[in-house]
Amino acid sequence: MDKKVTKVSPADPMDTIENMESPSHGKSLISLHYNEEAVDAENVGAAPVETMTYQQRWIRDNIKMRVCTKFVEKPTNVNSDLLPPVRVPGKGLPGIQSEAEPICRCGYPRSTHGQSLSSGTSGMEDWKVDTHTKATRTNAFGTVEFLGFGENERNYVRVDVDTKMKDMMELMMDVWGLEKPNLLISVTGGAKNFTMKQKLKEEFRRGLMKVARSTGAWIITGGTNAGVMKHVGEAVRDYGLVSASTNPIIVIGVATWGCIQNKEDLTDSECRGKWPASYRLGKKQRPKESFLDPNHTHFVLVDNGTQHQFGVEIPFRAWMENSIANMKTNTGKNASVYVPVVLLVLEGGPGTLETAHQAVANNTPIVIVQGSGRAADILAYAYQNSIGEEIGATDQEGKTKKITQTIFDASVEAEIRNQVEENFGKKNLVRHCEMVKETLKNRDLVTVFEFSIGGRGSSKDIDRAILQALLRANKDQIFDQLKLALAWNRIDIAKSEIFTDDRFIQYKEGVNRHRNKDVPSMLFEIMQSALILNRVTFVELLMDNGVNLKDFLTKKRLLKLYNHRDLYDSSSNMMQEINKNTQLYQLLDKIRRKNGNEKYISLVDVGCLIQDLIGDFYTPWYLLDPKVRDLDVEYLLDGVSAKCMGMPGIKKGILSMATGQKQETVENELLTSDEYQVPDFDNPFQELFLWAVLLNRQEMAKILWKGGKDATAAALVASGMLNSLSRQTDDTELAKKLKENSQEFSNLAIAVLNECYDVEEKKAQNLLIRELEHWGAATCVLLAVESNNKKFISQTACQTLLNNVWMGHLSLDNQLLQLLLCVFIPPLIFPVIKFKGDSDQDGIENLQEKGVLRDKKRKLEKQKTLSSIPVKEEKEDPQVDYESKPSNLSFWKKLYYFYTAPVIIFAHNVLSYVIFLGLYSYILLVKFNKDVSNEEIILIIWVFSIFAEEVRQLLSQYSIYERITIYRTSTNQNASHIINPSASNNTQSFRGKNHSFHPPQKMQSSSTKNFNTKLHSYITDPWNIVDVATIFIFVMGIVLRFLRFDSTLEAARCVMALNLVIFFFRILHIFSVHKQLGPKLVMIGRMLKDLLYFIIILMVFVVSYSIAAYSVMYPNSELSIVLVYNVMRLGYWNLYGELFLEDIEREEPDCSFDDSVYSNGSLPRCPSAVSRYAVPILMGFYVLFCNILLLNLLIAMFSYTFEITQMDTDSIWKFMRFNTIREYCDRTPLPAPFCLISHFYLLLQQCSSKCCKQRSNQINSLIKRFSSDKARELVQWENMIADAFMNRLELEEKKNIENRVINTQESIHELFFKLDELQDLQATSGSSGQAPISKAPVNQVVRMPPQMDKRLLALEEQMQQSTVALNWIMKILQEQEKNTRVAPMLEDKRENEKQKKEKDKALVKNTVEERKRLNYKARLPCYPQSLINRFPVPDHKVSWEIPFPEYDPVIYEAPEVKEHPYWADTIDLIFMKPEERIGKIKFNEYDDLNKVNRKSYVGTYQVQDGLPLNPTGRTGLIGRGLLGRYGPNHCGDPIVTRWKRDDIGKVVMKEGKKVLEFVAIFRKDNKLWSIPGGMCEPGQKVSQCLKAEFTEEALGSLVEDSNMEEKIKSDLKIMMEEGEEIYKGICDDPRNTDNSWLETVVFNYHDDTGKVLHPFLLRAGETVEAASWLEVSSSLMLHSSHLYYVQLVAEKLNAFF
Repeated sequence: MDKKVTKVSPADPMDTIENMESPSHGKSLISLHYNEEAVDAENVGAAPVETMTYQQRWIRDNIKMRVCTKFVEKPTNVNSDLLPPVRVPGKGLPGIQSEAEPICRCGYPRSTHGQSLSSGTSGMEDWKVDTHTKATRTNAFGTVEFLGFGENERNYVRVDVDTKMKDMMELMMDVWGLEKPNLLISVTGGAKNFTMKQKLKEEFRRGLMKVARSTGAWIITGGTNAGVMKHVGEAVRDYGLVSASTNPIIVIGVATWGCIQNKEDLTDSECRGKWPASYRLGKKQRPKESFLDPNHTHFVLVDNGTQHQFGVEIPFRAWMENSIANMKTNTGKNASVYVPVVLLVLEGGPGTLETAHQAVANNTPIVIVQGSGRAADILAYAYQNSIGEEIGATDQEGKTKKITQTIFDASVEAEIRNQVEENFGKKNLVRHCEMVKETLKNRDLVTVFEFSIGGRGSSKDIDRAILQALLRANKDQIFDQLKLALAWNRIDIAKSEIFTDDRFIQYKEGVNRHRNKDVPSMLFEIMQSALILNRVTFVELLMDNGVNLKDFLTKKRLLKLYNHRDLYDSSSNMMQEINKNTQLYQLLDKIRRKNGNEKYISLVDVGCLIQDLIGDFYTPWYLLDPKVRDLDVEYLLDGVSAKCMGMPGIKKGILSMATGQKQETVENELLTSDEYQVPDFDNPFQELFLWAVLLNRQEMAKILWKGGKDATAAALVASGMLNSLSRQTDDTELAKKLKENSQEFSNLAIAVLNECYDVEEKKAQNLLIRELEHWGAATCVLLAVESNNKKFISQTACQTLLNNVWMGHLSLDNQLLQLLLCVFIPPLIFPVIKFKGDSDQDGIENLQEKGVLRDKKRKLEKQKTLSSIPVKEEKEDPQVDYESKPSNLSFWKKLYYFYTAPVIIFAHNVLSYVIFLGLYSYILLVKFNKDVSNEEIILIIWVFSIFAEEVRQLLSQYSIYERITIYRTSTNQNASHIINPSASNNTQSFRGKNHSFHPPQKMQSSSTKNFNTKLHSYITDPWNIVDVATIFIFVMGIVLRFLRFDSTLEAARCVMALNLVIFFFRILHIFSVHKQLGPKLVMIGRMLKDLLYFIIILMVFVVSYSIAAYSVMYPNSELSIVLVYNVMRLGYWNLYGELFLEDIEREEPDCSFDDSVYSNGSLPRCPSAVSRYAVPILMGFYVLFCNILLLNLLIAMFSYTFEITQMDTDSIWKFMRFNTIREYCDRTPLPAPFCLISHFYLLLQQCSSKCCKQRSNQINSLIKRFSSDKARELVQWENMIADAFMNRLELEEKKNIENRVINTQESIHELFFKLDELQDLQATSGSSGQAPISKAPVNQVVRMPPQMDKRLLALEEQMQQSTVALNWIMKILQEQEKNTRVAPMLEDKRENEKQKKEKDKALVKNTVEERKRLNYKARLPCYPQSLINRFPVPDHKVSWEIPFPEYDPVIYEAPEVKEHPYWADTIDLIFMKPEERIGKIKFNEYDDLNKVNRKSYVGTYQVQDGLPLNPTGRTGLIGRGLLGRYGPNHCGDPIVTRWKRDDIGKVVMKEGKKVLEFVAIFRKDNKLWSIPGGMCEPGQKVSQCLKAEFTEEALGSLVEDSNMEEKIKSDLKIMMEEGEEIYKGICDDPRNTDNSWLETVVFNYHDDTGKVLHPFLLRAGETVEAASWLEVSSSLMLHSSHLYYVQLVAEKLNAFF
């Protein structure tokens, strides 16, 4: 990464590394303002510059802090006792502040400023952050370890308050390595410790952590160990860190550096960071300081160069949250959304009200936790007791829309005022009350979490409340809501909030009427992201709600899935690196490089991988379809093809062939849309299913498996692929998971097969042998066998099929004895053997029987074309009549059926092989001499016939590739899938020298492909290897036999004897059909493998002992072959008990030590004398280890292998039986050596087919091709059975014991929860006699819903009044007085209510007037349309006459104002020096130069330092802001009114007064209703401005009828001339500043009869959102001071307000 170079002035030497390391500047690098000596304890982890990490270097180069540059002493009247002690070296003990230590206005003592800094001479000198501080390299960063809170280290950094947010994002994302959040939760509330009810606290913590874990959210708090921050930290401690979730909880604390206690522990004088810094939480907290919370994960400590000033971090935190909100989630390129932000309000004071108010102003949803106290409960009460009233308004197009307006009753507003006063006091009372009201102006942005017995009250509620608040904020954006739910991975929210009551479907249909392509495109992008992110439940939900996979899945999207294109981040390769680590990517990358693809993985690569995993017998259609093979992947994904540079014709032609569209339209459609008229995939579920299986996404694969076809075949393919993947990985855990998933799919295949078999046996067997076009033209049985799925083959359905195939046309009722008798006595065939009827024929129909198909083939031969297309056998062959009794079959048919049955072929081959072994044995024992006998000639011919049979087996291995090619060619010859008729011609032209696209090497030669496939299939059978070995050894023996030498004859005899042994071994293969002997063969094979490993271990002992013993017995022996033999002979035979003691103990004269004697063989060599003692001892240990230890180990290994095999005996035998049956189904009826006749016939047939250019259609009994209708019916039947099975399985899972236990636990938890709440309620009721802590209703434990509470109170009052009235009536009747007066007590009650109501209304009116007087709107914290926060100005400090030395307003002028438009001043006074401003603009008079009246309606205003001062007082901001003129900005506001009338035209009355209506517009900027007014243009009169603004904003266009236009204009002119001025003066507007303010003239134009305004059609102008007639009421929330103006109009007209 490039280092950031900063230009440093000579006045700032401390910013350079050279000066930092210089001793002369050592004291200028003071930690913060603390002049501490660097000691070892505080520099733990500090590293030399050359050894610093990237994180250290980056923070040093990019992050700054802020320090004071001038000491200005603080006035002595400040109570210094309240300041915390500061540690100053050399000035006393640590923690004790020097008595005479002066304090600077920045808050730090004099000693921390250094000697080189300048000093102010007077404490009254003005000190400002902007001018008296500077940014320098930060000295506090690294990791912090909280002593006593575990060893976890948290990242922290001290940053300048003006740090760029770009650097902060890079710090968090790249340096700290945080992942992008899918949600940002900003927690605000009380900064001091407060108590919550235990249950509420527990549910808050659990719910907050649940939403953070499930959505991948970031939580931002104040970071200190107090108040709401402490509650969040404890939530992380209790529920976050102990969670088993792999996603870490990110909690970022943004705090003010100057208010952190013990911050000196975090600093490093050399600015290299601390790794870690040891931070201790003290027992006592100093005033104006707080400890950091130990449970946060990251800390951002904001510094503006001051100390003990709260709120420094507030604007910085707002900017940082805004920057995070501008990031996009990692949910795909087109399905991503901006990170949503939600504000969580918990308790809090006035600052919390301001934060909530600002959040709503920025359209940020807030969640209020009711019951937490103070501000949160006030907001909750206001929300629950206010009313959201919908107002019909007209937009710019004249359409009616509903706008919700929050209405506050006078009593509710009075109660809010009482609660605010009780909790926060009378200071800034009006400001706080208005903030509460304005926070609720958009009710869709406010959600109240109510925790009570009658409420929701479960642990999941608060997390649902947070997420629902975000969805409500986007309630009209269905797809944005869906994207949010996808990013959070909260399917429950999607189901409950989006896909409810046909809301989504209705929205989709409504949008489709206007934009047909947008809705599917949006859904498809969300679907793609859900697939890539492995959101299984979302994929299922989208498929259930309108996503058609045929339309969704295109070649481009499938390639994106395999390449994960949508998740690539342009700024980092994070997702790409993750993909490279997956097994699928590594396997595909190898194939990609092998196939020559440079950039992307193609579908051909995927096809090659699938073929490698399943086997060469399986050929995916990716390798066969030229549209897929020749697809230009780079052009499809990028729009640019590196392969076809300079050859546009090839590029377009191949895309035409790939998409099936015309060349001139392909390029456009690929670049602009993914939608094709013809689906790219007939079975998209299968393509996605294979993708999910390859990625080992089990749950996703199961969902796609349920939706696809060929359930059994798909499950078998998945099982085989996963099993192969498990063998190709070295990761033990991954291999284990792959095997488990493979077994699960195998179980699914078995379950579906058994279900089908139970329903209908015949169809189930057809499923097993049906040729599967979409699965490589294989069958279910073949897929199971090739994937070694023994369990599947051992199922009843498979075994029944094999029994039928094994018996051929013979009935299953025939006993073994009957068959053997007929084999030896053929005449018994006719009376003894039974044949199958037609009912048994469908599963075993023999297509090779020429007599049956002779007539059929004759008809088909007449239909052959001259192009030598092979015969198409799509339709099922006519069934043969087998239901007749055996006597009805002809003599020859009976013979044919008998001798072609596999069981009879097997019997004949066994008999033939026994005779062969007898002949071979006879020749070796009796007839093997120099003369060649007739028996030997017969033997040679016999072996040759065996060789010929092996060759036939090799060449006739059924080629799936060849058969599927034949099938596709025949079936697609006249198909219409090639839309462009010239595509074939174009394709042929590409195959010339200019064609740059080639199939992979595996596909280049079909003949090579076929032979390689057959050879591989042949040699995978170990018995075929034995056959080849026996034939090779036999040929070697015959060659030696015919060499006329005595030695070669003996050698031939040995070779032939060995060959006979191997031929005898071959007879073991026959035992595989026996249920008991078959598994024993498997045991022998597995034990041989065990024996091989054992021999390797054993040979270590044998060789070592043999060499050691022989070297002691016979030292200095000569090197020869005999020596090697004698050495190995000694140790090996000891294992079997041959100890060679006679050789060890041999003595002269039986042996000799003489070399000349024992070398010529006269006498054996004598062993050495030492060997007589040493060798027996050595042999004893040797025999002990080998015979006792190792041989018993071998026995244990054999026993284990036996037990494992014995447990699976049945499935092993059935699997071996299948291979035998398949072999003998393909064999010729004649056994060796007579099979040569059959071979000769087959050879002639093959030559004839080649000469006639015909293809032989070899289809054995285990493969059957159905007609399209029959196949479709079979697939639908299988899918129906599979769906029923899965539904039943899901139902059983719901009813299992585990789920029942979980449901019971939840019920018990809910019961205990309610009992605890009742106990708390009783405890509260029991203590009601005591003095309450607070009278405010916000502290109530249980609150009824507001509407219900009101109704119950009203009912109670009515009952009391009824009781009083009845008592009075009884009393009067007793006195027998006739009196019609009202009951006194009832009259008193009504009078009290009336007085209270009038008092509340008066209070509301006074509030409106007081708000106007206090300039409330102009002091709102957040300046409109910006992130600028005003300097806070209390109510009592507004006036300029009141001293406010701390006042430091913010400078701001909007960018559009700085561009100097026609309506703004061209001179920027605020950026000039005071002396330069004088005379630039004339104030308090008419400005002739700019044609602007700068006189104020309120009189002469002050001008200070060349800048005008707002007559109403301070606003917290200087400059012009959004206003164009310095000084007054004149505008006009027309209030157009009429009386509200009912349907019959009568004026509506309320409380004895007429109800007034006025024209209002709904503003776009702040979403508030206002009077249609505007700014006066230069030189424009106010009357002209009023008329123009009213017409522009409220009327839009007058009327569509041109005939009435003149009359309306005339009436409007008359009404405007009769207008009455209501107000003239300064307008309390949020845009006002200290130097620029709005002044308005308000006129009321009243239509008393309603005739003038009746024909007006209100229509919103271009600058507003809607226009409508609003009823005048004090409960309205209007822009600026407009409610005050409306009140004046109501008072003038004596109307209801």
